[in-house]
Amino acid sequence: MSIKQIIIASLAGAMVLFLFDGAFQAIPNFGVRAVERIESNELTTPKFNELTNQMAYITTNETVSFVATRPADFYNLPKFFAIEFFSAFAIATVLAILFAKIKHHSLKERLLLTISFASIACLAIHIPYLNWWGFSFYYTSGVIVKTLGGWAFIAFIQNRYIFKIK
Repeated sequence: MSIKQIIIASLAGAMVLFLFDGAFQAIPNFGVRAVERIESNELTTPKFNELTNQMAYITTNETVSFVATRPADFYNLPKFFAIEFFSAFAIATVLAILFAKIKHHSLKERLLLTISFASIACLAIHIPYLNWWGFSFYYTSGVIVKTLGGWAFIAFIQNRYIFKIK
């Protein structure tokens, strides 16, 4: 595999993963769409201003809520898109370099390897969030399916069409 193929696989993989993740976010009640926005004056207290850039939890007699508090200008869509694209590019580049180093493996074996790595990432990241932070089952299921599907999709594109593996 050439450096040119790795660069093309990285760029193509980043674009595919970025678009796949974005499209996946539109599925109602799944992944990010399972997070409910609450607009209430009761929650906009001066205490939240004191908690800016910190994690906190709010307790009542019956619930615990974990909160990440940021200033309103933190939520900047162009910045989020740039970071998301960089993240997709990093994933695609690592996979492209890995595939360039693997010799004598079929497309199926490469896809199984990718799904294995994605599964490890999901188990290491998303299950602890479900467990410790109380992320919802639907959110966790959504990001796991998005991760498995997105990584498998870019692995297929990179291997089948750029590295020409059958």
